[in-house]
Amino acid sequence: MSEPSTPARLPRRLTVVLGLVVVIAFGSWFYGYGVLVQPIVSEEGWSEATLTTTYGLGMLASGVGAVLSGRLIDGRGPRPVFLGAGGATAVGTLVTVTATSPAVFAVAAVLTQAAVGSAGYYTAVHATIARLAPRDRTRAITVNTLWGAFASPVFLPLMALTSQAWGWRGTLAAAGAAVVAVMLLAGLVVPRPADEAPARLGLIRGLSRAVADPTVRRLLVTAACGGIACSVLFLYQVPAMVTAGLALATASTLAGLRGLFQLAGRLPLAWLLARLPAGPLFRGSLVLVGLSTLLLLASGEIAIAVVFAVAAGVAVGMFTTLESVYTAEVVDLRVVGLALGAYATARGVGSAIGPSAAGLLTEATGSRLVALLLAAAVAVVGALSVPRPRTAPGATMEA
Repeated sequence: MSEPSTPARLPRRLTVVLGLVVVIAFGSWFYGYGVLVQPIVSEEGWSEATLTTTYGLGMLASGVGAVLSGRLIDGRGPRPVFLGAGGATAVGTLVTVTATSPAVFAVAAVLTQAAVGSAGYYTAVHATIARLAPRDRTRAITVNTLWGAFASPVFLPLMALTSQAWGWRGTLAAAGAAVVAVMLLAGLVVPRPADEAPARLGLIRGLSRAVADPTVRRLLVTAACGGIACSVLFLYQVPAMVTAGLALATASTLAGLRGLFQLAGRLPLAWLLARLPAGPLFRGSLVLVGLSTLLLLASGEIAIAVVFAVAAGVAVGMFTTLESVYTAEVVDLRVVGLALGAYATARGVGSAIGPSAAGLLTEATGSRLVALLLAAAVAVVGALSVPRPRTAPGATMEA
């Protein structure tokens, strides 16, 4: 992308639209699904393991879809990604909310989450930002994650309230409609990049070259570990607090505050990154995710639940921002979509393993203790796997 043809800053209208995309996409399926687990179990009698495995497979499918979305953004721009995701979400939501068997629900929910996640989560949105405003990408990506911090404070209590009034089907239908609307809006207003990079690496060749690079391999291990730890935390933050003794409304509100406190982890990042290397910040944020997960074990005490909301919010806020920033630093800008997609796939693998294993362990032991302990340990492993920065950023995955 040539310097003169790209804006110095991402235009305000795109900042707003892409901000709404991440708020609604994350709020509806990434965070909100966990609120509906207990209502679905109670109303339908389906097993918790089935629902958690569905969530995990949906995260995995989102990661795979993110590779394809990222490659499409590299080659043709973001518009077809958003428009396609909007149509797929509409169909998937309709099938999901009318499902009468767990098998139909699971298949439809996985495909719907894949559509939402491949276009609405940070991979595609941050690849879009990096392509449209490469000189502004660190600031613009950070600002976008500030928008994303409002996803759980808005959607967790909202979905808890609507599930009591409309049931899980009505709640999921409304969430799906919101996703469709914002995807179509993004597809209409987000432009095609003015000067597109030549797509000289094919999908398979590009992924192969990424995996062959030792630095990228370590980054993908971090992604998988982060996916395990964060997905278990997000999925069980409300159920764990309820089991520990808090009311559903209280637990949902505190989990929402956890999302709001992500702002405390993101607001100082631009200042910190101007003064400190990104690597130690990245490692520290993932360690704090693990420590926060342990706090859920004692979250029946309101004071501990509040500490969890603050600590987990700061940790997730930093980690989910630094994922995109750090990855963009070590890859060639011309294939940033593919690189972020590869990272998202590895994270998706972890996000599939985490909830599935957690659900099985919980059913086998009758407690969430083992699942939460293992999630915390995996977070520390992920922090230890973060590669050291290169002496010359951008040397990876040359086109």
